[in-house]
Amino acid sequence: MERHGTELVLVEFSAGTSGVADLTWGQEQVCLWMENSAPHTAHMNLDVLIECETGARTTLDDVREALRVVIERHESLRTRLNVQKDGGYRQFVCASGRVPVQVHHCAAFEASEAVLEELRRLPFTVFEWPLRVAVVTVSGIVSGVALCLSHVATDGWGIEVIAGDIRELLAAAPEERDVLSARPPRPLVQPREHAAAQRRAGGRSEARAEAFWTAQLSRFPNDRFPFPLRTPESPRFPKITMRSRTAARALAEAASRHGTTVNAVLTGALAVLVSAISELEDATFRLFCANRTSVESRNSVGTFFQIIPVALTVADLPFRDIAHAAWQASLRAYRVGERDPRRLDRVTESVASVRGVDLDLECFLNIHGYGGQEEGETLTAQGAAHELTAFDDDGGIEEWEPGKFYVDVWRVSGCLEVTLSADTALFSRDRLTGFLACLEDILLRAAAGDAPRPKDLVRDAESLAGLRRREGLVLVDGCWVDPAEVQALLTQALSPRSAQVFLEPGPTGRPRLTAYLVPAQAQRPPGPPEVHRLLLAALPGRRFVMTPHRYVVCAAGPDAPATQEEWRRYDVLAEGPGRESPAQDDPDTART
Repeated sequence: MERHGTELVLVEFSAGTSGVADLTWGQEQVCLWMENSAPHTAHMNLDVLIECETGARTTLDDVREALRVVIERHESLRTRLNVQKDGGYRQFVCASGRVPVQVHHCAAFEASEAVLEELRRLPFTVFEWPLRVAVVTVSGIVSGVALCLSHVATDGWGIEVIAGDIRELLAAAPEERDVLSARPPRPLVQPREHAAAQRRAGGRSEARAEAFWTAQLSRFPNDRFPFPLRTPESPRFPKITMRSRTAARALAEAASRHGTTVNAVLTGALAVLVSAISELEDATFRLFCANRTSVESRNSVGTFFQIIPVALTVADLPFRDIAHAAWQASLRAYRVGERDPRRLDRVTESVASVRGVDLDLECFLNIHGYGGQEEGETLTAQGAAHELTAFDDDGGIEEWEPGKFYVDVWRVSGCLEVTLSADTALFSRDRLTGFLACLEDILLRAAAGDAPRPKDLVRDAESLAGLRRREGLVLVDGCWVDPAEVQALLTQALSPRSAQVFLEPGPTGRPRLTAYLVPAQAQRPPGPPEVHRLLLAALPGRRFVMTPHRYVVCAAGPDAPATQEEWRRYDVLAEGPGRESPAQDDPDTART
């Protein structure tokens, strides 16, 4: 990048509001993510590049004035976090201050992307403002404004609000700017108000949320992809993007044909894809809920979104049923979308304990404001076959949670854009590209048929060819389990004199795991609840394990692997499930 020089200028702001408040639930969620990912949090930074019109001859003073107005207007941009003694957070809104702006005098506008990359490559600290700004000038005229924000300050929607405000101020005639800089120009909700309103909700709504979370999480697997690990590529989690006008038209036609929304069709199509890859009848993922349901929220800068667990039955259902179930599940997720994320974490731990698994939560779907059809754009997929679908490798992330499968969806100028970030310890880059091509094919076939079944939607998918399930796995309670690994878990976590795990039909006919073991100290044998707690503590990091459904603690046992009939000949010291009884289903959490 060719630059003639740089300089640092300051934007001074002086607003009429300040104060201390709790975090919104969205801010709390982002902070929890950052705690879990530290120090690798730079990938959570949000950014945007605002291009200035060539004929506008925007000056640096114009940009500084626009930034001042926007910073004073939105409290998120002048807020710092403080960590409390108990590990919690409080946000401090400042009435005045100075935000540094790095000015880059460059030879061409193309340098702006490199300037933006410099802003976003470092994680934010609690000592800086949640907003980084750089301005690019070419021949003394501002050509672009690069913004990078902490995810604690805003979400993707809020980034567009900021960019829209700045564009509006820069495009205005001088005599209009005083009117536009009035605070607020439209109804807003500030994070402090938002946090206070969230904490006033409770009681029945909290109980309804917990019932929904429990019902969905009760269908999440221990590991959704039953494949052996491979040597990961670098970066380990690439970002592969598909851009397809064909898929955009097919999506609109499928929504019309099946009588539902484009979001429901997208969600249903992803469910079909994930079910086919995982060989599970249920598709489970965490859905991003924007939670911007009011005019005030849609005008505001802040972190409103939260992620809600969703489970959809795919099995051999017609796609129409899958899409409608996706619509219903999404509505329920949005209904409970704004809740304390720490409460959701506690529910997740409780469900995991009851089910005896370490839940796989690493599949995500984020549909970014996918709107209606653009004016003048045809709704049919016919005639679009000549438009080539493009696949691009947009870089990636080296450090992330193992098993990540993260799908982002946008719609830009009639083109469906889908980005898949996934773990190359499971899938090669080529296969990830194939998954996106398969998703496009699912949409095309869903648009062409009245009642296609999942097997029809993914037939001939090259990306699924060659996927071989790891040997030794069996399906138990919707989870892929290796009984040999369960037995190894018992041995490593308990150090018994002997132990053996059996797969047998349960009272309902579904397979269950029964463990026989001889404790190291027969005088003080552990009971099933204690055994279960010890095994739960040893689960993290193990892929295909599940704590047994029943434990039989014996005074002695066979010296070598034996049949269950042989184990039953020995004296039993204690036996039982160890697990808690699962909660009763709530009418509002019907299976979807």
